[in-house]
Amino acid sequence: NPLFVRDMNVYLSAQVQYAETRNKSIVSQGTGSNFDEERFSLDVTIGKRLTLYSRVYVTAEYAQLSVTNNRAGRTMSADGTDRFPALSLGYRYDTRDLIEYPRYGTSFNLVASKIGTFGGVVDYERYTMDFRRFITAGEFAGFAGRLYGSVADGGTVPNYAHAFIGYADKIRGHYNTILEGDDMAMATVELHVPIISPRYIRFEEIPIEQFRTIRYAVYAALFADAGNVWYQRDQFCVNRTITGFGAGLHCLISYSMVVRFEYAIDAQTLQHREFILDLGAAL
Repeated sequence: NPLFVRDMNVYLSAQVQYAETRNKSIVSQGTGSNFDEERFSLDVTIGKRLTLYSRVYVTAEYAQLSVTNNRAGRTMSADGTDRFPALSLGYRYDTRDLIEYPRYGTSFNLVASKIGTFGGVVDYERYTMDFRRFITAGEFAGFAGRLYGSVADGGTVPNYAHAFIGYADKIRGHYNTILEGDDMAMATVELHVPIISPRYIRFEEIPIEQFRTIRYAVYAALFADAGNVWYQRDQFCVNRTITGFGAGLHCLISYSMVVRFEYAIDAQTLQHREFILDLGAAL
């Protein structure tokens, strides 16, 4: 329970993380074989809930990142290990009705971060905005839209901290395309039409009560995605933006799972087409 000062709606949380992950940076990999990153971090967050739907918070973090095969450029430090603090200030507003597949509501996140120390090996700022809007037209259709941007400023951004399209954030129609840079912008729109509205099935023969009720729904979807990634030294160029569009079926099943069957087309040339099977909502 993160509630720290009840009368003031102040919350406090802390976490320790350790992870071994495969490098995602094409720049760091170069022409050689890929390598792993070892990450350790400790962070503490203190925040205040302003209303039922909004909150502000501050996060202080210490992080350490090492690479298994050290080469120039893979870390900012010559020894292959970067150690740095980070301080973030954030605001969050969220009125979505169902997080895994909203039908109405608004989600807005704004974060400003200082990563590293002034004049240190790691020293830059990052500003991130994520806006999502969901509108429902009764039982007939729903509209979903997202605008996302992440911009770095100041010193050099380490390769492992780059912005990426092609991993967590993808452009349908270019699903396997990976773009890398310091800054990133994305936009997505979707139209959802219910084929099977949310329904429930009860299985009395299941011995555990929490598993007896199964919720399911099916929606048809039309979508369009656009995204761009660039470096601080470059300017945003519309001509480098990749776009795609398509249609699909979104199947909602119990335990907050969404399964998407989609067909997407590259909007630039209309030549590349792909079938997509993925888990989770696109926005």
